[in-house]
Amino acid sequence: MSIEPATSAAAVFDAERPRLVALAYRMLGTPDDADDVVQDAWLRWAATDRSAIAEPAAWLTTVTTRLAIDRLRSAQRRREVYVGPWLPEPVAAGDEDEPYVAAASADSLTLAFLTVLERLQPVERAVLLLHDVFGYPFAEVAASVGRSEPATRQIARRARERVRADGPERDRAPDAAQAERLSGAFLGAVIEGDVDGLRRLLADDVVHLSDGGPHRRAARRPVVGAPKVARLLVNLAKRAQPGTRSAPVQVNGEPGWYVTVDGAPEMLLVPSFRDGRVSQVFAILNPDKLARFHAAWVAQQ
Repeated sequence: MSIEPATSAAAVFDAERPRLVALAYRMLGTPDDADDVVQDAWLRWAATDRSAIAEPAAWLTTVTTRLAIDRLRSAQRRREVYVGPWLPEPVAAGDEDEPYVAAASADSLTLAFLTVLERLQPVERAVLLLHDVFGYPFAEVAASVGRSEPATRQIARRARERVRADGPERDRAPDAAQAERLSGAFLGAVIEGDVDGLRRLLADDVVHLSDGGPHRRAARRPVVGAPKVARLLVNLAKRAQPGTRSAPVQVNGEPGWYVTVDGAPEMLLVPSFRDGRVSQVFAILNPDKLARFHAAWVAQQ
């Protein structure tokens, strides 16, 4: 039996890596965990007898999926005791050539969608992503999660029902140009303290979620309704420290605003739109979750 060169193993894996990274991040909601899972998949790939693997892409998908499910089960127990709302860790992704974006639909990368996925059990999340987002047939999805095909179809149906019941409406999102315009109007109203103007930009049932974690003071519960959210945002803007600056950024494929104080991370503010109005506002203040984003942002300056 011939021995496959190590360079060939690496070449095969590198060709699949963007897709595996995209899957792992959507499964776990944190880029570091996604990187760890993909690295573990590489170690298993490098150590296995690859001559017996007829379809390397399918093998790698299965290994990555199962590693992500195991890690997500552990992560969910920690997130249950997290201080305040837990939001996905953002990535500075907007370029379609980046691995987070390239291998799947862009709307599956948004904070709104990833937040909804948090309500699913790990296997439900894997099935929904593999079939509905990455387009794998149910036979392949079933093999990846270790279930029968009929059971996998039932899991997918249950997951879709939960997403529809708990998640935002995603079929009426603005195009990129409109989202940029609405995002600018939103921040302008906040900075100017225009409560009435801001309320007109907000959906009646708008939800504001703040993730400060254990390190930063933030609302511990969702703030719901245009009047409350408008007042909250304007009051926060009024308390801005000297040296506060805001810059437009691409966050998980959507426009947002990055707030710094004397160049240090302060907050990432990401509005989500529906029918031309803000339906959700995500505020990430936890410095641990901003560290990687901040490094990418600084490198782009």
